[in-house]
Amino acid sequence: MKKSILVAACLLALSACSNESQTSTSTQPTETPTSAVTSVSSQQESYIVGTDASYPPFDFKDEQGQIAGFDVDLLNAIAQNQGFSVNFVSQARSGLFDSLGSGEFQILAACLGMRPERLEKSEMSEPYAFAPNVIMGKEGGTAKTLTDLKDKKVGVQQGSHSQDSLKHAGVSNIVPFPSVYAAYTAFIRGEVDYVAGDAGVLSYHHSHHDTNAASATDIPKVYTSVYDPNEDVRIAFAVQKGNTELIGKINAGLKALKADGTYDKIYTKWFGDDNSLRAPEKK
Repeated sequence: MKKSILVAACLLALSACSNESQTSTSTQPTETPTSAVTSVSSQQESYIVGTDASYPPFDFKDEQGQIAGFDVDLLNAIAQNQGFSVNFVSQARSGLFDSLGSGEFQILAACLGMRPERLEKSEMSEPYAFAPNVIMGKEGGTAKTLTDLKDKKVGVQQGSHSQDSLKHAGVSNIVPFPSVYAAYTAFIRGEVDYVAGDAGVLSYHHSHHDTNAASATDIPKVYTSVYDPNEDVRIAFAVQKGNTELIGKINAGLKALKADGTYDKIYTKWFGDDNSLRAPEKK
């Protein structure tokens, strides 16, 4: 009898120890599952950004084929500041605003001037830089304004603002190219007399000219002239007309980056100590 009582007591003790062990394990803190983290991050707004990746140093494809540049770095920093993400897609400049209107893109970032017709069909952000348009000629050339080009052969990017400006000025011998770089290289080879386009882009191409295509001695000295000093040369991001919430986020992010010095770091990365392309502070 005593042996039976002893065995029963031992069984009860083992049972109590087992229950205590189970309770202790269930109260231990657990790590958040990977799937839960993914679920939270996937709720972040993501926008497709249309650009023209033939506009260095604003937008271009690097050696790895990735879209890079001043616009890309700046909008990525704005997105991080405002809690959304962006994915850049390149297409021909002439179709960007049509793609924005159709909803294919939610944001445009492509060194876009704040032209009246663009402001009518989209919401544009506060300006983040200047992008004056210039005539580039070889040393000894005399053209400084559009009227000086009327009897000259001029290369431009197809669908660009400079192409429209040349047409309006009555320049008849306009040669369109698929990119500013193509127009610039035609100018260097002597296929056109002048090239017209964005000052920053032309300057970038000339300072980074491919020496495999021409030796250093073959690269001519050039000059540039702003062909319309009264032109509004501010550039901005664009979103669909009526999307004031998204443009508000972009403006808030841009303001924050200017306040904390991030804008200055990004600008210096791409333009160095040339401050001529900085947009003035909003008063």
